[in-house]
Amino acid sequence: MIVRLTRDAEQDLSEIARYTVATFGPEQAMRYAALIEHGLALLAQDPLRPASRRRDELRPGVRSLHLSRIAARRHAAAHILYYHIAETADGAQDIVILRVLHERMEPLRRLVDATSPEKDQSP
Repeated sequence: MIVRLTRDAEQDLSEIARYTVATFGPEQAMRYAALIEHGLALLAQDPLRPASRRRDELRPGVRSLHLSRIAARRHAAAHILYYHIAETADGAQDIVILRVLHERMEPLRRLVDATSPEKDQSP
C-alpha cells in the first residue's frame, strides 16, 4: 500500500523535526525521524497490525499507531500516527496519515477537518 500524508501531517512532521533538533540535537532528530519512517513502513505492510488501534470514537475508520509500540526502548517515542485507509479512483487502497500528534495532544480537536478528502494530498 502507498502511504500519503495530508498537509497537516507534513506540517506536524516538520514541527517535530524542528523541535527535536532544537531540544535534543540533530543526531537525536535523525534517530526519531528514522523511527517515524519505520512506523510508516510498517503501516504500509499492514495497516491493521496488532500494535494499531481502532479510533472510531474520533471519526469512523480512523486508526492510530503509537510510535512507542514499535520503538526498541519503552517510552522512546511520544507521538502517535493517526490514519485511515482510503480507496483510490482505481479501486486500490492507500493509507492516509491524517496527523502525527504528541501523546499529550487532544486528537479530536485536531482531526476535525483532517479526514475530509480535500485535505488529502496526491501521492
